[in-house]
Amino acid sequence: MQLVINDIELRKAVDQVMKERGYVPAEQLQGRTISIKEFAKKYCYPHGIDWVKKEIFYKFKPSWVANIHPGKGSSFTIFEMPAAKWMEEHRKEINWNNGE
Repeated sequence: MQLVINDIELRKAVDQVMKERGYVPAEQLQGRTISIKEFAKKYCYPHGIDWVKKEIFYKFKPSWVANIHPGKGSSFTIFEMPAAKWMEEHRKEINWNNGE
């Protein structure tokens, strides 16, 4: 017995499962910026903002942080897609044991 599944219906079902599990399509990350608080929570948990600045931003000076020293009244601009890729590629170089 052969089961034929309509491609459109199959895509809808897969998309629904992915959405329920919290997966984000790569194209949704492209061009998106996030705050340092969101970055710390999403990519550096359980470390916080001060740890991110010390152990990642100031040590590595990654190109995906537009304003690495924003000063008072300004905030960091983090481009999520290249940040996520960089974090995956450099995770072994980061001192994860250094607490805040």
